Amino acid sequence: MQDSVAETPMQDTGSDDAGSRENLRGILAMLAAMFLFVTNDTLIKLASEALPTPQIIFVRGAIAVVLVALVAWTTGVLRRWPRRGWRIIGWRSVGEIGSTLLYLTALFHMPIANATAILQAMPLVMTVLSALVLGEIVRWRRWLAVVGGFFGMLLVVQPGSAGFDVYALVAVASLAFASVRDLSSRYLPPEVPSLIVALVAMFSVTVVGGAWTLTVPWTPIPGVVLAYLAGAAALLSGAFYFVTEAMRHGEVSVVTPFRYSIILTAIALGYLVWGQLPNLLAMAGIALIVGSGLYVFYRERRVHASTRPVIEAARKSVNQ
Repeated sequence: MQDSVAETPMQDTGSDDAGSRENLRGILAMLAAMFLFVTNDTLIKLASEALPTPQIIFVRGAIAVVLVALVAWTTGVLRRWPRRGWRIIGWRSVGEIGSTLLYLTALFHMPIANATAILQAMPLVMTVLSALVLGEIVRWRRWLAVVGGFFGMLLVVQPGSAGFDVYALVAVASLAFASVRDLSSRYLPPEVPSLIVALVAMFSVTVVGGAWTLTVPWTPIPGVVLAYLAGAAALLSGAFYFVTEAMRHGEVSVVTPFRYSIILTAIALGYLVWGQLPNLLAMAGIALIVGSGLYVFYRERRVHASTRPVIEAARKSVNQ
């Protein structure tokens, strides 16, 4: 009996340590992904001053596909082509295509900080989906925070105001597809390499971009713009990989709030590159989105901590 009692806390501690390591891995991957995404956005927004949107998506995507394919080949990942999970990969690619096309269309027509801030309502969307799809418990305080966050998004979009930009609604629409992408990542089989997922997603976006280029005249690409696109492709390749890793490791409620790290970088780059800053209403909306998301994160962590002993007790009784 004493041996049995002594072993139980050691197993629990090991489980807690493993969970903490997975959460930390997901957090670091999310921080890296957000930095790479916003820097990539800056470069392709600069390229949009000389090239049409479909050509940017196609050229950047083609370079990114080659880069990721080379990495996958040299690391041996292509030899481990998955035999299952393709339906999930397909749904994730649909989400990637829709979110990319809609978000870039919005990004090229509005300040980068505003477009980025709208996309940061994603943790709130994921909280709703976690309740509806994953069955996670979301109590009234978090629902209020979600409502507050969506109100903040309205302050950023500012419908009906003199400064309203219809492309802000396009950015909002991209959230629906982004949620499909991120939620699908949670259901990927563990043996499917993240590089394969990223490669398929980028290839799918590139094919759609290539088809789109057939509807517009091809524009010659200046050398500096090609450099922008090549740099963006390299950054996007890394971002795709890290965001996949982030959503596959750790808890949704732990990892997703770290998307907010992108906002300060976007505001800084928007000011440094284009001299643009969100107006006071938009800044208030950004603060409300971030504050609501952080409160959701705080409440989810408290709920998880309070229910863990009950879950562990249930596991022990089942094992006995």
